[in-house]
Amino acid sequence: MKKIALIILLLSFFNGISQSLSKKGITKLNHLSIKTESLNLNDLNIQKNLNEILKLERKRKTNKTAGIILTSLTLITLTSGIIDVSKKNGLKQELGRAGVVLGVIEGGISILLWNSSKKRKKERDKLLKKFE
Repeated sequence: MKKIALIILLLSFFNGISQSLSKKGITKLNHLSIKTESLNLNDLNIQKNLNEILKLERKRKTNKTAGIILTSLTLITLTSGIIDVSKKNGLKQELGRAGVVLGVIEGGISILLWNSSKKRKKERDKLLKKFE
């Protein structure tokens, strides 16, 4: 049983490090205006660069989505915190202050995510220029 599990693990590992591009990856590259028809997809350097472009694009989209979500949460938390601080009740004011602090922290994290997304886009664009 252990041998079978080990063989399955090794086979899945070798499949995971494959450099070849899937049809889905080629479609994504075509959307990024790379003409894959004219490229030699058997060249390892080209495959490495194209896989790097796909990886950077995936990271960029993930960071951008997380940044959008955190920015929205920042606005909601800050707004509700400011509204609660303006009330006369002591407990509501304390909760409002905590909401404002939390909103500022969320805002700081969302700025980092936006900057990371821009950085990944620059890296991706730099690689895209190789294929123009």
